[in-house]
Order: sequence, then structure tokens, then C-alpha cells
Amino acid sequence: MKLTPLVAVALAAVRLGMAQESPQEPPLRQYTWTDVAYPKLFYTLRDGLTVGGYYAYLSPLGFADWDRPPAYRASFAINGQASTSGSREIALEARLPDLFRGWRLAGTLTAQRRARENYYGIGNRVTVDAANVTDSQPHYYQSLNVRYAARGEIQRRIAGPLRVLAGFHAERWRIDTLPGPGQLRSDLAAAPDLATARPTSDLSARAGLVVDLRDSEPAPRRGALIEAIYSAADSSVAGELSYTRLSVSAAGYVPIGPQLLVAGRLVGERMGGTPRLGSFYRIEASDRPYEGLGGPASHRALEEHRFLGRHKLFANLDVRYDVYAVPTLVRTTVVAFLDAGRVFEPEAFKFTTKGLHVGGGGGLLLQVGRAGILGTTVGVGPDGLVLQAHTRWTY
Repeated sequence: MKLTPLVAVALAAVRLGMAQESPQEPPLRQYTWTDVAYPKLFYTLRDGLTVGGYYAYLSPLGFADWDRPPAYRASFAINGQASTSGSREIALEARLPDLFRGWRLAGTLTAQRRARENYYGIGNRVTVDAANVTDSQPHYYQSLNVRYAARGEIQRRIAGPLRVLAGFHAERWRIDTLPGPGQLRSDLAAAPDLATARPTSDLSARAGLVVDLRDSEPAPRRGALIEAIYSAADSSVAGELSYTRLSVSAAGYVPIGPQLLVAGRLVGERMGGTPRLGSFYRIEASDRPYEGLGGPASHRALEEHRFLGRHKLFANLDVRYDVYAVPTLVRTTVVAFLDAGRVFEPEAFKFTTKGLHVGGGGGLLLQVGRAGILGTTVGVGPDGLVLQAHTRWTY
């Protein structure tokens, strides 16, 4: 059979395309979906016995993408728990860091009732007097926090490691006193404009830039993460509060040999306008915000929410050593840390080393698979020994 030049060229193009898409390649590019589920059962002095569960339906990275930074392509999860103290919460999450190349999407719906939330007062100089906690007033430094929130975010890669983000945060919160004398009751008597003891709508929109050079998002071993996020709430548009929030952070990771890593982070957050107490708890960040100052996500040598204020400044320094590691399968890491930070209320924000609350300690964290992080740290800070539970790295 004689082929015309045109047909010959066409057949050659088909053969070339088949060679480029060899039979060995499609399986490497195929993606699957799987589920992860586990029960939760633990006890804390603050909340008592807590039971719950976690379920996620997720798409792991493909074999050809095993070394990409995201923990997975996409995940849809439900997470809930309830305790004997009356605390309970449920969260629905959708996180799509790599489902659409170049785009990142995240959305959450949460409802939580924290029956014994820590509350030590507002400002950088609040002190804790153990004599205030007695059998007749066991909740002196606690409050009732009820929160319903919806949050969404979209990120787009602009060039290389640079991404732009936009999102919203809509929340309805109520912070109330518990029976008997307490720090919050005293503060309300002195400053009733804290907008506590009644439901308050807090709605804000945000935009920002992210430079992400990390080799791994759930457990970075090298690289850096720099974020600058500006958010604003306007009661004339929606909600009851009007304020602005500028959050800037920089984290870096430097490996020293195959097992040793030095990491550091610096965070500053400044709020303007008229935020209220319920707005002070959140520290803005890309993908997911966290709480501070104090706790496993901000200052590991302080109890959660030990210091509250509209402006925050803190730094973290880690030395991490892998005792045992099989990359992407399991990793056991010992960490030594030094944390320092402060809040500004009613003072103006400024970069300073004065008034910092410093603490340090160590801990052990276990990584299972790409995203499973579980561990604990013990810190010694201004109030003594502090034990923290971790379900992800502090940064």
C-alpha cells in the first residue's frame, strides 16, 4: 500500500504522540480517592473526658507527584467531639491544595461550644494568682465561648513560589461568664464595651501575598514561607464590628545534615478600628488561621490564650532532630524550642524586645504518612510547666 506524503506525516505524528504517552506513563498520572477514619478518646483537666471522631475522603498525590509540597491533592473531612464538661464542636472542611494545578481552594464550616475556655484578662501585664482558684470558684480564669463560623479562601499562583490570595471570614460569637466570681466578670464591670455576653457578628474579607518555598507543607525540611495578609471588617456593609487587620509572618527551615534541622518564625499582627474581645483570639494566616497568644500554634510555653490583645508580636526557634525517618511513611522527631512573644493592648504596636514573655522546652512528634502529625511538647514559661498536645507542627 502506497502512502501519500500527507498521510505519512500524519502517521508519524500519531506515532510520536504515542511514544510521548507511553503505556507506562498513564498509571503514574492516575489519581485515586481513599478514606481515613479514626475515633478520638482523651482526657484533659479542663474539659474532662472527650470522645469524638474524624473522617476524611481524600485524593493522595500521584506517584509522579510524590515529591510535591502539598500533603494531598484534595480532602473533604468531618471532625467532631464532645466532652463531659459541656464542650463540643464539629467542623466540615474542604481543602483542595493541588486538585487544580496552580489553584488552591479551602472552605470550612465550624460550630463550637467551649464550656471552659481560658480567660486570664486583656493586655500584656495580666498576672495569674493561684489563690483565686478555689473549690468555691473553680472557673475564676475561664469563660464560655460559643462560635459559629464560615470561612473560604482561594489562592492563585502568579509566578514561581508567589501566590495571591483572597477570602472571607464570617463568624457569630458569644463570650460569657461562668457561675461565680471570675476574671471576665471583673473585666466586664470595668469595661462593658467588650461586646461579650451577647451574640456578635464578625465578618471580614481579606487579601494577601504568599511566597512559599517549602519542600513539604505538613512537615517542612527546607525552604521558607512568607505571608502578608490584610483583612477588613465594615459594619456598614455586614456584621457589627469595623476593624482592619494586617498580619505579616516569615518562617525559614535550614537542614544541617540529613537528620538535624533548625527552624525559625517571626509573626506580627496589628489591628485598627474597633475590634472586640472575640476578634482578639484569631491570628490570620493563609489556608487556616490559628489562635494565640499561647498554645501549641503560637507560644508553646504559655497556656492557650494566656495573653489577649489587638496587636501581637512573637517569635519561635526550633532545633529538630529525626530519631527515625522513612520519608513519606513515618518520621519520629525530637524538638527543642524557644518561644517569645507579647501583646499590645491598649498600647500601639511596635517591634521591641521589651515585655516579651519567654519560655522554652522540648517534645516528641510523630509523622505518619504525608500529613498525619501527632505529638506533645513540655514548656517552661512565666507560669511554670505547660503541657501541649499537637496535631500539626507549630509552623
